[in-house]
Amino acid sequence: MSDFTVLRAAPVWRRLVGVLTVLEITIGAVCLLFIAVLVFFQALQRYLPIPQVAWTGEISQFCLAWLTFSVMGVLITTGGHITLEILDSLKNQLVVRVIQVVAMLLSVSIAVLLVVEAVHLIQTQGVITSSVLRIPMSWAYVPILVGLISAVIRGLIQAIRIALTGPILADVDDDEAVLA
Repeated sequence: MSDFTVLRAAPVWRRLVGVLTVLEITIGAVCLLFIAVLVFFQALQRYLPIPQVAWTGEISQFCLAWLTFSVMGVLITTGGHITLEILDSLKNQLVVRVIQVVAMLLSVSIAVLLVVEAVHLIQTQGVITSSVLRIPMSWAYVPILVGLISAVIRGLIQAIRIALTGPILADVDDDEAVLA
């Protein structure tokens, strides 16, 4: 493979990842918008003389789960997930690199186990329907599965990236500026 082919493939890969990131964040934003609108509508219908609709709460609950899992992969690759950065201050960068790779592989392992469970739920929960809308519960688990698969792929890529290029260190200057 020539150097030109490698250079040309990198922008295509970055563009694909960029499109997937925008898609995942868009799904998360739409879910957040649905949650806000439907919860406000629920609060409004308590005080107005209009008939109560129960499906708003059910959709809000589904959207909360979909929001959480749809942006899971994006948070892993952008460093937006919860981390303990106390070990990142160690002087030996090789140790920090190993710790970050192991932590990322643990996250990937947990996501793989969740993927297995999501597949199992999709296969077995088609008989059960939601209480108000009567949506098969297997449908509710599909967006969760997609988000988990994204987290596995992105977590593996991040672990390889950390192993090859070094640890991702926190920007302490930003934290000090916020505290000041």
